[in-house]
Amino acid sequence: MNGPLNPKRKKGITPLMATLLLISFAVAVGTVVMNFARAQVDSQAQCSINPKLGLAKHNGLQQICFDSSPSILKFGLQNGFEIDIEGLVVSVIGTQRAETFELNEAVINRGSIYRGSLNYDSSVLGTIRQVKISPKITLFEEQVICVEYSLTVENIGAC
Repeated sequence: MNGPLNPKRKKGITPLMATLLLISFAVAVGTVVMNFARAQVDSQAQCSINPKLGLAKHNGLQQICFDSSPSILKFGLQNGFEIDIEGLVVSVIGTQRAETFELNEAVINRGSIYRGSLNYDSSVLGTIRQVKISPKITLFEEQVICVEYSLTVENIGAC
């Protein structure tokens, strides 16, 4: 009874080996799925943290105005308590054309207020229609511009 059907001569994998193979397969599949999921999330969301940038207020009035004599746009911004802002991108849309300014020196710590100004030539760019202020923050050692959390202001009054 030493033939191929003898139960003592059956060869196969042990339960321990089967368990190790199943665990290895599960880890491999999980790694592939997580890499695809991470790539999908990264492509859809630029900023995962809302810095809660807003206009500073004084006596109930928003702190943004245009001073026509020196042609300066003045503004006051307040940062929320979520993350430090490490710069601003300010887009000003005029009746003639639009202009974008990058303010790398505009560092606003959590809960702080920043007062800034921009030279704006209304004779070239026209009357201000809209101002869009986008915060720059650092996420995972990479600086990103949070366009989805931009602050948009219309009806800019005189200073």
